[in-house]
Amino acid sequence: MSINRSEEKSILTKPPSSNKALHEPLLINSKTSDDESEDLLTGGNLQTYNTDNGTFNTPRAPKHDLKSTTRVIYVNDHVANQPFKFPKNDIKTTKYTYLNFIFKNLWEQFHRFANCYFLVIAILQLIPTLSPTGQFTTFIPLGMVLIFTMMKDAYEDIRRRYSDNITNKRIAHVLRDGAFVDVFWKDVQTGDIVRVCNKEPFPCDLIVISSSEHQGICYIETSSLDGETNLKIRRSRHETMDMISPNVLENTRMTLESEKPNNRLYKFEGTLIMHNGKKLSLDPEQVCLRGSSLRNTDFIIGIAVFTGHDTKLMMNTKETPHKTSRIERMTNKLVLLVLALEITLIVICDICLMIWTANNGKMWYLFKSFTVNANEVAWIGFKGFWTFLILLNNLIPISLYVSIEAAKLVQGIIISKDLQMYHEDTDTPANVRSSALNEELGQVNFIFSDKTGTLTENKMDFMKCSVAGELYGTGVTEIALAAAKREGKTIVDNRPPHVKNNPNFQFYDERLTNGVWQKGASRAVIEDFLRLLAVCHTVIPERGKGQEIIYQASSPDEAALVKAAKYLGVEFIARTPNEVTIRLSGVDETYQVLDIIEFSSDRKRQSVIVRDPQGKLILLCKGADSVLYPLLKQPQAYGDITLKHLEVMGTEGLRTLLCAKAYLDEAEYEQWHREYEEAKTSLEDRTAKVESTAAKIEKNMELVGATGIEDKLQSGVADTIYELGNAGIKIWVLTGDKLETAINIGFACDLLNSSMSILIVEGHTYSDIKEFLETSLNAANNAKESEDVLGLVVDGERLHSILEDHTLREVFLQLAVKCKSVVCCRVSPKQKADVVLLVKQNVDSITLAIGDGANDVSMIQSAHVGIGISGVEGLQAANSSDYSIGQFRFLKRLLLVHGRWSYRRVSKLVLYCFYKNSILYLTQLWFVFFNGYSGTSIHDRWTIGLYNLVFSCMPILVLAVLDRDVPATVAEKFPELYYQGHKNAFFNARVFVGWIVNSIFHSLVCFFVPFFCLVGAKFPDGQDIDTYSIGIVVYSCVLVVITIKIALETSSWTWMHVLFYIGSLLSWPLFIFIYGSLFYAFRFPYPVLKEFYDILQEYRIFLTPHFWIVLMVTVALCCLRDVFWKFWVRIQSRKLYYEVQAAHDKKSREEIMQHFPFEEGLPVTIKRKKRSPLEAQNLKKFFTNITKPGEYRGFAFSQTENQQNLISEYYGDKETK
Repeated sequence: MSINRSEEKSILTKPPSSNKALHEPLLINSKTSDDESEDLLTGGNLQTYNTDNGTFNTPRAPKHDLKSTTRVIYVNDHVANQPFKFPKNDIKTTKYTYLNFIFKNLWEQFHRFANCYFLVIAILQLIPTLSPTGQFTTFIPLGMVLIFTMMKDAYEDIRRRYSDNITNKRIAHVLRDGAFVDVFWKDVQTGDIVRVCNKEPFPCDLIVISSSEHQGICYIETSSLDGETNLKIRRSRHETMDMISPNVLENTRMTLESEKPNNRLYKFEGTLIMHNGKKLSLDPEQVCLRGSSLRNTDFIIGIAVFTGHDTKLMMNTKETPHKTSRIERMTNKLVLLVLALEITLIVICDICLMIWTANNGKMWYLFKSFTVNANEVAWIGFKGFWTFLILLNNLIPISLYVSIEAAKLVQGIIISKDLQMYHEDTDTPANVRSSALNEELGQVNFIFSDKTGTLTENKMDFMKCSVAGELYGTGVTEIALAAAKREGKTIVDNRPPHVKNNPNFQFYDERLTNGVWQKGASRAVIEDFLRLLAVCHTVIPERGKGQEIIYQASSPDEAALVKAAKYLGVEFIARTPNEVTIRLSGVDETYQVLDIIEFSSDRKRQSVIVRDPQGKLILLCKGADSVLYPLLKQPQAYGDITLKHLEVMGTEGLRTLLCAKAYLDEAEYEQWHREYEEAKTSLEDRTAKVESTAAKIEKNMELVGATGIEDKLQSGVADTIYELGNAGIKIWVLTGDKLETAINIGFACDLLNSSMSILIVEGHTYSDIKEFLETSLNAANNAKESEDVLGLVVDGERLHSILEDHTLREVFLQLAVKCKSVVCCRVSPKQKADVVLLVKQNVDSITLAIGDGANDVSMIQSAHVGIGISGVEGLQAANSSDYSIGQFRFLKRLLLVHGRWSYRRVSKLVLYCFYKNSILYLTQLWFVFFNGYSGTSIHDRWTIGLYNLVFSCMPILVLAVLDRDVPATVAEKFPELYYQGHKNAFFNARVFVGWIVNSIFHSLVCFFVPFFCLVGAKFPDGQDIDTYSIGIVVYSCVLVVITIKIALETSSWTWMHVLFYIGSLLSWPLFIFIYGSLFYAFRFPYPVLKEFYDILQEYRIFLTPHFWIVLMVTVALCCLRDVFWKFWVRIQSRKLYYEVQAAHDKKSREEIMQHFPFEEGLPVTIKRKKRSPLEAQNLKKFFTNITKPGEYRGFAFSQTENQQNLISEYYGDKETK
């Protein structure tokens, strides 16, 4: 709002202020006294003003003590601050720089054992006497693998850099040379004087020195920092609140002493030393943190105290971690297992070689200068070991990791292009920032979710109310819609379109709206109800530019109630510290405010004592039904029906309050008022005395009504949570909100319900908390099916005690995993991350964290998979996440569809890569037994090198990118299919061994059938079919078998499947023809081209009947077994998965599910050893007597304390002016 100052001056050059005339204060009126002019920083760069000659005196700059617990910042003095090397204000979430990319990326790639392994093989192949497969058959594929991975990592890091630039190049308004100019966020420096306008986020941590509001007050929203939706108030020191003009700010020298950068969001200690040497203490009330934003205030001016990675927000975040999926971790172990098997085979072959050499070393055609003795045999064995290692090296697939990377990259592109996850309102598609975790999305056990901005819209809507036994309001909440959908019912929202689309007020009931209530029989009671809403609050009304009233409220609940009263006909128009004015039917009514008894989490109610225009003393009160209802006169005419209405509203997820009033006796009030004033000034147990005194007047009240406010859920949240629950995923909500708000949103999202036993962790000491947790755990351990009925709620204070102690952590975790859902409230960003790590490190499960604010970054980075909500609260969470989406509801499709598909696809890809390599390279092993263990290859070196890169790579990539075992709609319709990921159904030790055994069988058939059929056979011209020709037949059999195998594994067919499956087969004979024809095309006399000529001679094997007969017999023996096995498994194993695949388009979900009760997933297991259980207690009795909430009536109210002092201070300054 505009303010009056004594001398007008312009504030800014850009951007223009909102028609503000702001004035310079008179800062120095006379010479400073000796005390004031003393330099309080010994030797400091403190500039003092000399009023005799109008100049500043600048002493010598001090040396900064790096070991000090504080640091010195010279305000608006870059030269003086330069030696301290404060960090820049840019934020980096990238993993690489332009200079270190190649080296760091190669370093990371060679952390993969397989890459190191193949590098050793490539080096060994350079030794001609050791390599039976040529010198570059590993170097070239390895180089291509490294380059491709490098390109993929560069692409993903460039996208991160682009997102960082969006944040770093936001505009900030910084004082430069006597005027505020626009600079990028990244160019803001520590000590700068920054101007932040309404609705703008703070570019760094700022110390507020002035604002456009009275008393230097400003309102900030911290929902992206701590999850709280209510506005918070910050204020400058009185000594600086008039420092508005750029000229004054430019010429005023100040020094700031502050604490060192730390991660404590709610604590700050500092001192601002003015130009005259006066010290001003600073605390959190003067600090606006990066991650929050300015609201309902035209502008503030502040000093940049922490920038960049020194900000408290970034101190709560971690370096972007390198994450690997469960399948990749298991694959790394399988690589070691296969290597061990390979070494075993090599040792066996080497032993056979030495035995064969010792027995056959004197053959005339071998070893012309060879003498059979132990040393020579050992030397042959030594060289033979490396030869066999090179020969069999590709039992570990060299294309494995690059195939995984390529498939995941394309999977990520498909996810990003999915229009079903595109949020049109914010123009936000899904974004894959780390495709390495695609399959992890298909195995999630736990979801840790922020509340504000993730589950809710951070918007409060007045939806329903109960007055005189009548329930008003026809609006339908998200939870009501989701509940009706689950029950197969349809609820129609009968509100007119103009009401549903009104951003300010969406309540509708034809009995109340448009002033209809003023003509009805219930006018008096409704009028009393609306009066209470318009008078009983701490809202501050201000005039906007068009003289419209803007309600400034730290409590979003109070703002919603006051707006409701206004739109229904009772408008709150003005207030002073001692009066509230409302307007009813065009007539102004002024109420004298005598006392405000503030809301607290213990009292759960708020009261205002007023004197109405007729002089009557009235107590107006609103609060929780559990607290307020016992304070009413009994009986109440509409008491029972009102409680039922509260239950209805609570069931629909509304935040409810009960409203009451009482007429007071003058004498009784005067006596009570004296006691109350004494209690407020008491030096001992002030809070307890205030609350006990307040309770003396809050009694014998009359019921006025009840309210229901919707903390509006994001679209589709309730349905998404329900479906994810059916998929076996447990959801934990981690929020900075208060206990009641957290419980309310738990009910609104159907995470909690009245049929559950709600465990609210209690106790203030270690022993109390331990006793509660152990008692609850043992009761749960000895109850049947307790997992379906338990909900756990814990606040940040008790969670801190739990996380600090090993014993409490263990007991808490064992209890928490037994609960259907867990709600953690009043938690800090660090506690969010610690909770995620507690589960991640101690439970055999996959964790996912999702949030939209900067306070969620640590949690997102700590989980196995991090999801950022982008488009509303900025990009900090999205930039630090592995995946970003526009709304929480898209998580359902991301997990149940893309996650499940990716898990199955990547599983098939890994298994198939081991399978196809085992088949080919085991044929090399079998040939060893027929060539004197010489290590000679049955296949040409180029066909070996191109096997993984050309002939067998594309079919599996097509399957890994496009295959769908069930359509997307079916995957969403049957979330129970997601249990396959929990059970590791597609990738586990048993499945892997099955594929390897199958590959051994296939390799035996592919080698021995052609070998025994063709050895001794002849070409039509009478020449013997030689070894290389047999090798071509074996190679051809392998290619056909692995192609048919992947065809059998394919569930959905497209033209791309057909193209690449058949194309890979046809590429083999085409390659042989082109390969051999090069001799005639170039006629170069190089030896390698002579091999081309030899290969051309072998092309004629394709024209013989031997080839086709052997091929058909081999393929039939291999593949018919697989066909019959799959057929047998489907007949014998009656599973939901097979039934859905077969009948999803013929039967409804209900028809299918009636034969398959809800599949229970594998229970999550604690990695640590469980404690021995205590003696069992009766669960039903324990929960009913201690923790069960009974009928849930939805109480929740958010209010900042000490609002009365704020009102007095705010209007006190106005009156003075």
